[in-house]
Amino acid sequence: MADYNSVTTALRRAYDAQAEQRDKRPVLEWRQALWSQFLRRLQAENVASLLEIGAGTGQAGLFFQEAGLKVVCTDLSLEMVRYCRAKGLEAYEMDFLRLDFADGHFDSLFAQNCLLHVPKADFGEVLREIRRVVRPGGLLFIGTRGGKDFEGVREEDSYEPKRFYSHYTDEALRSVLGQFFEVLSFEVIGKEEQASTAFQAVTLRKRR
Repeated sequence: MADYNSVTTALRRAYDAQAEQRDKRPVLEWRQALWSQFLRRLQAENVASLLEIGAGTGQAGLFFQEAGLKVVCTDLSLEMVRYCRAKGLEAYEMDFLRLDFADGHFDSLFAQNCLLHVPKADFGEVLREIRRVVRPGGLLFIGTRGGKDFEGVREEDSYEPKRFYSHYTDEALRSVLGQFFEVLSFEVIGKEEQASTAFQAVTLRKRR
């Protein structure tokens, strides 16, 4: 069984080393379309604040901030946090289980390609923590990769140390998220038989 602290320690090293390269990557068109879709939902409900966890170098955070939201970013990697701050974002080094914010502090939450690193044994606890910092009725977007069941290190991973991954089938992910939130939409992008994973885009609401 994967140990949460060991996983996060390795991830921190891996992403610290890749921060500069990741910041240079262009934002994929389909991914920005998902950001815009979530933004429209936030604007329709007059949402003011958003927490992005696993924010990376702040590309999504900057998108939402430029749209008028009060954005706070967190990431496990201090190097990633530095890139966020260089973009003018409020950003902090934090992991998913230790979000140093009051209960219900944020109107909404955004998590893209980060929760896929959480060991399955700890996923419920992480979901409780992110639910805690969102106000009742608040909106969340979780984007992850899955479609097939998997947990472990990918030997083909080019990062050092190699990253730990947890992937869920669509049915399993919908089920576990539904235990903590109301599932508003569940979209699968890029699902092909030969692909190891597809992108699972999920919009959620914290129940009142």
